[in-house]
Amino acid sequence: MKHRPVLRRAAAACLALVALVGLTSCTTTRQLTSPIGEWVAVDDDTGTLTIREDGTFRVSDASYNPIQARDASGDFNASGTWVMVRDGAEVKLNFKEAAQGDFAVQPGGISVPFDSGSIRFHDPDEILDIEFMLIDTTVG
Repeated sequence: MKHRPVLRRAAAACLALVALVGLTSCTTTRQLTSPIGEWVAVDDDTGTLTIREDGTFRVSDASYNPIQARDASGDFNASGTWVMVRDGAEVKLNFKEAAQGDFAVQPGGISVPFDSGSIRFHDPDEILDIEFMLIDTTVG
């Protein structure tokens, strides 16, 4: 009968191992269904992207110009409207007004994924970019 405590310990160890493996295999990636909120630039970039419930957005003091795919000195500002595209997998930002410093920028539209909690704009070669992370979903 001395084997029962050993079997119990072995069973408990196996259960703990199964639980640990199960927890580590879970992903923590968010799957957002709405882009509404305040997004801030990460890493060495600057800027704020505010996407409102009323269908408008604003980019303020960004260090990257997503329309012309080039660096900005924290002086790219824009506004416009947004819509969901690709069955809700992406948000399309329709820039209506945009400027880099004192210079007007020709408006345009850009579609980007948002569901991971990150919005990234980049040049065609993916050398220059800016990434925004969602920090507040209470923006109306």
